[in-house]
Amino acid sequence: MNKTINVSLPKELELLRCEIEESLQPAIIISPVKRSTSLIESKFAGEPYLPYYQTVPKDITGESMRLLAQINFAEIPPIEDFPTQGILQFFISSNIFANAPYYKEDIFQQFYKIRFYPTVETTLAIKTFDDLSLRPNDWFPIHQELALQFHYTQEPVSALDYRAVHHLPSLIATQNHDVNLHEIYLQHFLGAGAKVGGYAYFLAEDIRQESHLLQRYDVLLLQIDSNDEFGIMWADSGVGKFFINREKLLQQDFSDILFQWEHYV
Repeated sequence: MNKTINVSLPKELELLRCEIEESLQPAIIISPVKRSTSLIESKFAGEPYLPYYQTVPKDITGESMRLLAQINFAEIPPIEDFPTQGILQFFISSNIFANAPYYKEDIFQQFYKIRFYPTVETTLAIKTFDDLSLRPNDWFPIHQELALQFHYTQEPVSALDYRAVHHLPSLIATQNHDVNLHEIYLQHFLGAGAKVGGYAYFLAEDIRQESHLLQRYDVLLLQIDSNDEFGIMWADSGVGKFFINREKLLQQDFSDILFQWEHYV
């Protein structure tokens, strides 16, 4: 990967610059905009692109899901390993939140669904999604339809990513009595925000830390963080994340996804 961004660092972390810049990963930062969208545009919430042959996804109980996010790759800057065209959709079920004390992560897509359309049929009849998409609902984390703007960057490993120990050995080894470098890194590089790619934001710890099974999900596909300004709230100031294996991403196979959401309790 071509690491070209000169990361802005607090002076205390300058001695770790080489390690920090070696950890850089490309990311697309997402900035929401309060406006309505067309069916094929990138968005949070609202109406999804739904070809005439497709139906609204339902969860394992038969309940219809709602569109959480839609990414039209033709609208975002190119990012390594990701598609350059096509529409990727993220649907979620209210049962995710009804079972919040027990539902933390999932790889079975029983209460969420990922769909990818490699080509967009703009000339064929497209259904109007008139089921749940625009109805107010207390459980849904996004309170209004939002258009999306995208900005390419490269970001260093987030402080609680389980790979931080590998990328930043000096952060662990280098301590003195006056400065806690780990605490300074934690303050500056949490990985928060909405993004495609890059490193994830964890409120407590990286759930992949102790699981070789979950460590295969090594790419952050999408992260949506709580944002009061735009009416995005996962329970109590939480965050939702979708991960994918890099080889599956290269194959544009979105059938095997790790979803995790967490919030403060």
